[in-house]
Amino acid sequence: MSEASKKTLLLIGGGHAHVELLRQLAIEPKPQYDIALFDPSPSVWFSAMLPGVIAGHYEASAAKINLWALCQRARVRFIQAAVNEVIADLQRVKVSNGETHYFDYLSLDIGSVSRPIPSAPGAYIVPVKPIEPLLNAITEREAIRSSSLKVSVVGGGASAVEVALALAARWKDAPEKKIVLVTEGELLSQFPSRARAAALTACARLGVGVQEHMGVENIEPTRLRLSGGKQLESQITILATGSAPPELLSRINVQLADDGCISINSGLQSRSHKNIFAAGDCATNPKLNVPKSGVYAVRQGPILATNLMAMMRGKSLESYEHDERALALISLGEKRAIGTRSGWCFSGSLMWKLKNRIDRKWMADYAFVSGND
Repeated sequence: MSEASKKTLLLIGGGHAHVELLRQLAIEPKPQYDIALFDPSPSVWFSAMLPGVIAGHYEASAAKINLWALCQRARVRFIQAAVNEVIADLQRVKVSNGETHYFDYLSLDIGSVSRPIPSAPGAYIVPVKPIEPLLNAITEREAIRSSSLKVSVVGGGASAVEVALALAARWKDAPEKKIVLVTEGELLSQFPSRARAAALTACARLGVGVQEHMGVENIEPTRLRLSGGKQLESQITILATGSAPPELLSRINVQLADDGCISINSGLQSRSHKNIFAAGDCATNPKLNVPKSGVYAVRQGPILATNLMAMMRGKSLESYEHDERALALISLGEKRAIGTRSGWCFSGSLMWKLKNRIDRKWMADYAFVSGND
């Protein structure tokens, strides 16, 4: 088959679902197709292990996948650049390096960003997504301020709890570093009440303050302005405020769901453009209540891989079956975790050992095919 006659599949983003596609292609390459992946970074983080990296349980390298090497094994062209615009009707993407690329098929797995909060100039704000700036901010502030440091983590979900407790574990021997969780509702309100109780116990054990039912109205350089006229001193504010669509989705002319993400059907296929697919946080199926969480991007990976290959061969697509009873594991800073499923909840060191084993196995699968040590 000549290069000119090959069908072109462009992959935007190195998210968990695309990593699974690359793993499958590394095992069984498809040289009959021209496949390229665009990402600004040659390596990607496994987000489930981020709290462990912050806490010091893992080296950073243990939680990163060599995206470039994985592409090489998969015979996929890796282009280290961001996509700035998708012109779906013309089957073109515009890239940050000035190039324009044609596609027959397109797939997006670019994650999400933290929901912004109004802020004043000079406020030091770091979202939990993307991961690299968060880790850089932590180490930079440690270097600048060797003594006192006041950190606010805004949000009440699993990510907020994990990051706050990971920081507390990291600074366990530095009591002058203070961490406060601020949430407009209750902590872990989407989980069983025993999960919330376990999180509050962990916060008390590690000295993390908790401000529930307290909305953040504005972030200033030295404080948070809270609802009811209250204030909270804060030198760095970490946003774990829930998912918002990444900026690229404002420059893509496909049908979007009410939350601003790409509207997809059960086959992870765009509802308006059948040659475009999306998975992970950047996609929403209006008929399914799929949380914006990396664990579900991982679960969508095999279906995305199957359906992209099926579409290119003219075959029928499979449906992603969402399992609301999926196991959820939440790190508690030290080598402890919460595990919840179908309403039950356990916490402690055994849950952390289970989480550690699952996460390391996932990484090992991809390290093997990408050549990571």
